[in-house]
Amino acid sequence: SQNFLSLALSKQGDVIASTSSGDLLKVNSINGNVDWSLNTLGISSEATDFFKSSDIVIINESIIFSNHQAIFSFNLNNGYTNWRTKVSSITTPIIDGKNIFFVTEYGYFVIISLDTGEIISSTNILTILKGSKQSTKITGFVMGSGKIYSVTQNGYLIVSSSTSGKVENYKKIGSPITSAPIINNGKLFIYTEKSRILGFN
Repeated sequence: SQNFLSLALSKQGDVIASTSSGDLLKVNSINGNVDWSLNTLGISSEATDFFKSSDIVIINESIIFSNHQAIFSFNLNNGYTNWRTKVSSITTPIIDGKNIFFVTEYGYFVIISLDTGEIISSTNILTILKGSKQSTKITGFVMGSGKIYSVTQNGYLIVSSSTSGKVENYKKIGSPITSAPIINNGKLFIYTEKSRILGFN
């Protein structure tokens, strides 16, 4: 059996869906027919019983989607692969201008060209932490005011430049963090494992 992992709507109202079996499909909003489908595990060339993926992002006529092996750009109309870049991430990519931004589970902040899939920069942001504190995972990130705010499983907030990828500062929050931060009305909010909500200006 398979389950839906992510759904997105195009401007035309068509549904783009990813499933737990690695399938990506486009469903026509008018008649409910499947316009096209493809298996991203086949593209990745390695199957798994524990498929995980990012949310689907639609920009112009492209679908941006990542799984545990690669990040892809697919043509919205026909499902053809525009490009594939072998970077392991299941976090939802952020698109700003001509670039795609994301932070991998193991701490690499990666900037990719939206048009070509070329890696512009890749920086391990966990190296800012001392010694054994680097042995953690990124649990989420958000972009705001030209910066990437990443949070770690062991309770750190790491702030990086979205232009250069370099870490600008970091802060120990205290409690483990298991979900992505959010930005609202110019403030950063972090939800900790102990059900605390922390706000930062």
